[in-house]
This record gives sequence, structure tokens and C-alpha cells, in this order.
Amino acid sequence: MSIPSNSKSIRRTLIRGALVLLWIGLGVVTFIFARGHTLLVDNRNAEDGSYRAPDLIKVSVDGGKGLEFFRGDRDRFTVVGKKHTIRVEFSDGTPPFEGKFELPLENDMYMLSVPKMIRGIEPFVEIFHTAPEPRRDDTEEEDDFAFLREGGSPNSQ
Repeated sequence: MSIPSNSKSIRRTLIRGALVLLWIGLGVVTFIFARGHTLLVDNRNAEDGSYRAPDLIKVSVDGGKGLEFFRGDRDRFTVVGKKHTIRVEFSDGTPPFEGKFELPLENDMYMLSVPKMIRGIEPFVEIFHTAPEPRRDDTEEEDDFAFLREGGSPNSQ
């Protein structure tokens, strides 16, 4: 009993299609669960004075290497995935704080405020935007070669 060649090609096409869908699905899952972010951890007082940052703390994210933060410090961690844990150890004998948070997939850089998190103030994780450099107007730019057209030297002005 032999299978007609037409059904073999249909079966081969179906298997290849299933493999392509499997690879696409694997890519989507990898993107979602292995997405990297830069997390800025901030230990600063509130601008309005509503809370104070701890004097000296040691912070570790996802069980990684801990970094020491004095009041007013900010440092960065590189994290992978959506769900993360943070551990804050205090130098004054206060019991350690452990918390969980999630980072959305949309942006690359987030800032976590430790003082807000330990006090339960929402939102303690915010999108971090770098300040763009101001553009100079073309009319304000100096002409570095004007002295050549005027026949002088750059120091004679």
C-alpha cells in the first residue's frame, strides 16, 4: 500500500508550516520573557519634602550583586524579563525590605524610587526620559572661517 505523491507533498507542506509557526512562537515568547531593561534605582528625598530617603542602604535586584546607596544616590541595574524582586537592607538595624514589581515591555529605561517603594507610595516605578539636548538655531552658529574671507587671522579679532 503506497501513499500517493500528492498526499506526501501536502503532509510535507503542513510539517514545514508547523515548524515555521513554532519558530515564530518561540521568538515571541523569547522577546516577552527575555526583554532587557535598564533600571535606575534612586535613593533621593522628595522634591516637596513629603518623605526622606534612608541614609545608607544596600540594594540588590533579582538576587544579584548588591550596591550601596547613600541618600541622594542613583545607580543602574540591567534586568531581564517583566517580573523582578528588590531587597533593601538598612544600615540602622531596620529589618530588610523585600518587594516585587513589574516592568512593561514598551520602554527601555525605568526609574525606581526606593523611598517611595518602602513607604508604599504609587507609582514608585516610572519611565525615565533622558533630556534632549537643546538645538542651536543656525543663525546663532559662529562662522569659524570668517577670518579667512576677511583676510585676517583668527587671533586678530
